[in-house]
Amino acid sequence: MKSKLFAIKLTTLLASLTLFAGCAGSSNGDDLEVPTNLPPICRDIDFVANPDMREMCGVRKAHNKAYKNIPQQRYLIKPSETSIVKTGNKLELRFQNSLPLYLDGPIVNEILFNQEKRLEKIKNNYDYHEIYNKESKERTRIFKMGIPTDLGGTYEFCFRIPEAKGNARTRNRAMGNNIERMNCEDFEAIIAADKASKGL
Repeated sequence: MKSKLFAIKLTTLLASLTLFAGCAGSSNGDDLEVPTNLPPICRDIDFVANPDMREMCGVRKAHNKAYKNIPQQRYLIKPSETSIVKTGNKLELRFQNSLPLYLDGPIVNEILFNQEKRLEKIKNNYDYHEIYNKESKERTRIFKMGIPTDLGGTYEFCFRIPEAKGNARTRNRAMGNNIERMNCEDFEAIIAADKASKGL
């Protein structure tokens, strides 16, 4: 009888500890699903410390099985409205009015996306160049970004902005100037050639 009573008490204690651990695990906000299209007024709100603001900003608690698939987002300081979104093991770089671009390599595991880090913008550098060729009358717009990680490293990525397709009447987002990845060696070669043509 005593052994049965002890077993019941032990089971109750373990259940309580499990419940406590579950609550503690979710108190850091890892179970919160924060929309990746938050309005600017909601981006600096700590939804763990201010749960009353969740509904207004469209934040909700996710189901246990969905924790790993919750999109997590952090904004960069420039260009404006640029962010990095992590879903599972995939990392996307999102520019305003452009299709997202996947980032690969070590950077995928070196940027943190917990609720505390969500409130910190990534202090990246941004090197933009616009080059106009008078002979061909073509404009080249390219830029390089250095993205620092939370582990101390910095990774550089280079991009090209193609000219928008269509005209003012037919142009839409699908036909717009979606940003494209380019090799950083090509980026440096274009910059060097432009400087040489100007005698710099």
